[in-house]
Amino acid sequence: MSIPRGVRIKGPFKLKLLYDLVVRPRTPTELALLENKHLSDISRGLGTLRREGLVEYRDSGSRERYYKATVEGYILLYASLRQGR
Repeated sequence: MSIPRGVRIKGPFKLKLLYDLVVRPRTPTELALLENKHLSDISRGLGTLRREGLVEYRDSGSRERYYKATVEGYILLYASLRQGR
């Protein structure tokens, strides 16, 4: 499990989303309320993080998807925090 070369968390918003998903799995709606952002902003951020392999989701059996950080997401968040980002 390694992070592809060049993958970085771009911007404080995506860093905060990743941090929120390290704490516990959350739905996009929960993240929008927590971050006081529009659902479309959250969805775009999650899509980027998912394409980079930093978050994944599971269907809850209802219409909601629960997103959580991957191992690579944990590693990259830890590295970003150690660098003082």
